[in-house]
Amino acid sequence: MLRTRPSPTLLALLLVALALLVPGLSSGLGGAPEVDVLIERVSLALGGARGGARVLEKATVVDFTYRRSIKESSSGRKVTAVHRYLEVAADGRTRLDIRVRSGKGKDSATILSGEQAWLIVDEARHEVASGAVQPRLLEFSPARLFSVPLALAADGPQMLGDAALTLAGRVNDAGSARFILVGTGSDGKETARLEVDARSYRPAEVAFRSAGGDIVYRYADYREVSPGLIIPYRREFLRNGILLSSTEVLRFEINGKVDDSFFDPSQTSLPALPGAP
Repeated sequence: MLRTRPSPTLLALLLVALALLVPGLSSGLGGAPEVDVLIERVSLALGGARGGARVLEKATVVDFTYRRSIKESSSGRKVTAVHRYLEVAADGRTRLDIRVRSGKGKDSATILSGEQAWLIVDEARHEVASGAVQPRLLEFSPARLFSVPLALAADGPQMLGDAALTLAGRVNDAGSARFILVGTGSDGKETARLEVDARSYRPAEVAFRSAGGDIVYRYADYREVSPGLIIPYRREFLRNGILLSSTEVLRFEINGKVDDSFFDPSQTSLPALPGAP
């Protein structure tokens, strides 16, 4: 079973940033809840203690199609592709399909079945080491892509409650309002920022400092794909102010039926992906 709790590396960086916060008092903003109340509302708005990551962990089948554009930080080249991530938890089968829409790359499928793995490209099958395939597949999973909102649903009060956050303000932008939770490190600089939509109480932006630079995740268009599992259908990732990737969910289903032929490595023709334009 490939599925793991949301990205331990990303969550560790976020927790380190939060742990560096200097205690502060909530601003006396009109209509703004206290910090602990706000954090609880964020968790509930994302599915609560039994939602988010908990729902995804218990899913027997995860079928996830999305379009993602990636910009290489070194060359500036952009690649856009549609991905389908299909995982069957009961018997450890996972398949990742990639269809390149623009930029450099080839259409492919990667299949993991128990201790065996194959790469299908150019209508040819290549056996590959399963140990090398597993971490690569996880990078394309919803547990990794949406690790922050999934974790905030299930563990938000504990994750954020242990940190000293300051309600810095409420901003209005293009007709929408956000609560801003921030913290500063011992050097007086901001180390973490959580921007929460004032109506839905769902995160719109999460930012923190890391060894690799200033990290920002932006989320929008949240939808409940299953009771307690609420996913942002749009996600952006920025480092040091540069947009490196944008993701749009096209289809998300759990616990559906699975066509076993999809995991047959002898089928080397790559089919169209469900939900993909």
